Amino acid sequence: MVIQTLSDRSLKSSVEFLSGLDQDWENLIKKIGSCHLKKSSTLSPYESLLKTIAYQQLHAKAAKTIFQKFLSQFNGHFPKALELLEIDPMLIKQSGFSQTKTETLLRIAEASIKKIIPDQKEIKYLNDDEIIERLSSIKGVGEWTAQMLLIFNLGRLDVLPIHDLGIQKGYQILKNLDGLPKPKDLLILGDAWKPYRTVASWYLWRANARDKD
Repeated sequence: MVIQTLSDRSLKSSVEFLSGLDQDWENLIKKIGSCHLKKSSTLSPYESLLKTIAYQQLHAKAAKTIFQKFLSQFNGHFPKALELLEIDPMLIKQSGFSQTKTETLLRIAEASIKKIIPDQKEIKYLNDDEIIERLSSIKGVGEWTAQMLLIFNLGRLDVLPIHDLGIQKGYQILKNLDGLPKPKDLLILGDAWKPYRTVASWYLWRANARDKD
């Protein structure tokens, strides 16, 4: 099985493919320009999950401040799973995390020790569904969180987070709809964007962000 990931070549192919879908996609891509989506593979899957949970449902600036305070508890570096489990949970909360996020971070550490979270070597050979299934088994880590890891950490090319509000709003803008599309409808619509649904998602995110500017 060949697992497709982001590259200059795949980005070029995906933009050409999406532009050819219909006039709406062509116009959107012309307005936004080239896709600048890049994977950040310097973090391990475990580290990427910690960061994704930290940033979840927060403004980026606020999340960055909280996460830096969290890392300062460990001399500025990502804690090993055992380090995280050994620290007083109150110190994690004092960084700015809610009780729910604190508990999720600790469960991620436990899952790392139990090898539920694959390491950087193993994860390269797992398909998207296998990764989502394993990570979603951790309470507090849902499908969306796993999909963010697939896109931004692993650079997987065919991921569509149908429950993401930014993508729903982006599609509403793309097609000039009166209301937001339902996730189940996006899943069906997204079949036409395969095998480049990650890049389609990026353009829908940008459409939403552009509309706010």
